[in-house]
Amino acid sequence: MKVKFVYISFIVSLCTYGQEPVLSMGSRFPDMMIANISNAPIKEFYLNKVKDNKFYILNFWGTWCSPCIPEMDTLAKLQKQNAERIQVIAISDDDEERKSKYLKNKPSGIWLATDTGYTLYNMLSFISVGQSAIINPDKRIVALVQTDSINQQMINRLLRRDTVKMSAGIKESMIKANEDAFGVDSLTQHSFTIRGYKKGQQTMGKRYLSGIYKGRRISWFNVTIGLLYRTAYNIKSYKVQELYDSTVTEKDVSDFENKSTLYCVDLLMRPEQKDSLFYYLQQYLNAFLPVKARSEKRVMPVYVLKRKDAGALKITLSEANESSFGFSGKGYDGTKVLVKDFAEDYLDNELGLPVVDETGLPGYYDIKTNVEQRDEAGILKSIENIGFVVEKAERKMPVIVYYK
Repeated sequence: MKVKFVYISFIVSLCTYGQEPVLSMGSRFPDMMIANISNAPIKEFYLNKVKDNKFYILNFWGTWCSPCIPEMDTLAKLQKQNAERIQVIAISDDDEERKSKYLKNKPSGIWLATDTGYTLYNMLSFISVGQSAIINPDKRIVALVQTDSINQQMINRLLRRDTVKMSAGIKESMIKANEDAFGVDSLTQHSFTIRGYKKGQQTMGKRYLSGIYKGRRISWFNVTIGLLYRTAYNIKSYKVQELYDSTVTEKDVSDFENKSTLYCVDLLMRPEQKDSLFYYLQQYLNAFLPVKARSEKRVMPVYVLKRKDAGALKITLSEANESSFGFSGKGYDGTKVLVKDFAEDYLDNELGLPVVDETGLPGYYDIKTNVEQRDEAGILKSIENIGFVVEKAERKMPVIVYYK
């Protein structure tokens, strides 16, 4: 969610301590330089000093953001149709190489800027990429919107100087807390807490991988019912492995916009019961949440992960002492991980179907991929580069059924 800008230390201090947007609707665009611009007649410029009659659309995106790619396609068409009245500048944390590869695949009139510090993004306090700020010829911010809402009708309203309703996601002011949010201390052996939405708390989950709670505690803040049940039942593929009976809709379990359906949950097991953490989580969630869930098995389409060929494998057996992994739209980086976990934790998420490991590779590996563009072709190319392929198949897989 990262054009290098000036005044970085000033901006960071405002964002860190003020906890409020520095820029909002009606603000004049600041005296700051947008730099590292590709696909443009200039490499850097001060937007608020440009003397023209254009609207500037600043879209925050990334080649690693799969929903951002079709949004950029739409913006490219709008740029071409309105070239004399608007200029789209897409701001990401992508380096020149990634931007160059993107433009080779998708030539357009959009300028691409790089901001590895997320400076302007933080000043606007956007909650995620896929949001845009629109600046009018008077150099004031006249719209903060979700990028997928920008169309020709909106452009026409802007040109008429009509008001455009705000739709962008803006971060709430975060609370500061030094104590355990659920009141758990070192003497607590077993506890379960469930609460509703907590204002000012970032949406997050936490697994305790070290310390006195290692392997026996799990916590969430402001998450959906669906996310809680998927974790409890080890369901990796969002939507594909989730079914609903006639009493429940998807909005009942997966609507982040409706704060009344978000929960904060904490479960701590006794040390001798830590292996049953997720079993008890299932029981507690079904006892206290308004929507229930049960586990079944169904035959469904899947991807099967296989080795490309015997000599193509470019992952190494791990010699590390500790396991760790992380992934983003740019790829996967795992140390001492099972191939099964690489398939289920990462590829499930990226390919939209369950991924079954049938490589036959035992043991722990160090696995790293590099995704040039976050779409299916980019994901498949990245795993082929380390010696894997996926094939479509059908398998009997676990699912959860929601009901009331």
